[in-house]
Amino acid sequence: MRIVTRREYGQACSVAGALDRIGERWSLLIVRELLLGPLRFSDLARAVGGAPTDVLTKRLRDLEHDGIVRRREL
Repeated sequence: MRIVTRREYGQACSVAGALDRIGERWSLLIVRELLLGPLRFSDLARAVGGAPTDVLTKRLRDLEHDGIVRRREL
């Protein structure tokens, strides 16, 4: 099993800070889809297209932890 750690640029720059949070694979596509409106997990997985569900779950948790998305019941 390969453990992937988050890549961080560690620079005092707003662009580097944004990439620290949304620079992981699939994260920006997730944000793009959620900007259009709330989605159920299955609909988000379909909209992103191709992201394994475990990766999608991890990215959503990371984005929620960073305050970029928030979970709510639909």
